[in-house]
Amino acid sequence: MPKNILITAGGTAEPIDGVRSITNTGTGKLGSLIADSFSRYEDVEKIFYIHAWNSFVPQTQKAELVSIMSTEDLEKAVRKLCAEEKIDIVIHSMAVSDYRIRSVIPAELLSGVNTDTDGILDLFDRENYTKKYSKLPSSMNSPVILLEPTPKVLPMFRQLLPEAQIVGFKLLDHVTHIDLIDTAYRLLEKNSCDYVLANDYATVAAGVHEGFLIDKNKNECRYIGKQAIADGIAQTLLGG
Repeated sequence: MPKNILITAGGTAEPIDGVRSITNTGTGKLGSLIADSFSRYEDVEKIFYIHAWNSFVPQTQKAELVSIMSTEDLEKAVRKLCAEEKIDIVIHSMAVSDYRIRSVIPAELLSGVNTDTDGILDLFDRENYTKKYSKLPSSMNSPVILLEPTPKVLPMFRQLLPEAQIVGFKLLDHVTHIDLIDTAYRLLEKNSCDYVLANDYATVAAGVHEGFLIDKNKNECRYIGKQAIADGIAQTLLGG
């Protein structure tokens, strides 16, 4: 039976104002390789590739590209695709920002302020310069940015696609192997994933990129290099 794959890749960018944003180091390289690996299987009909505007994209003609910037854009794109298309497999490799900008104010507005947390938050919301200016004035001295958590996208997939196979990704930095696997497995259980790809940024930065694909029984399969990770995920999910 023909299968459709949904892949997210790259890093989201959360706007500070109309021309500035905060982002992360996600490039989408691994996601693009995963898409191309899936495309080599005859029973893969279409690959919906949701990606950051500046990320790598796959070469395959089976890919339908959906460009996004923020986590809000990502959520809208995911909900739309899941409502309109038959999705059999989800690979959520995108580096989604943990925080987005809630408010920006000049540091001098905090001078002499003596209040509790709620009072500080009220000040940020009341004086929010991102609502006053489409582009923050470059003359603004020491802008202070207040962040807030972004919505979690991974849990949405099981809610929207109860029958799909779902692969989540977990990236940590300079941790023990046990901590890496345990943290990734907790992510798998919490979000009802079928697999989680566990990475340590230390190996990514070193140019090696070691990945461990973990299943529901906490079995792990080790891959060295982005191409090997991509091929291993495709092979595992398609059973060939």
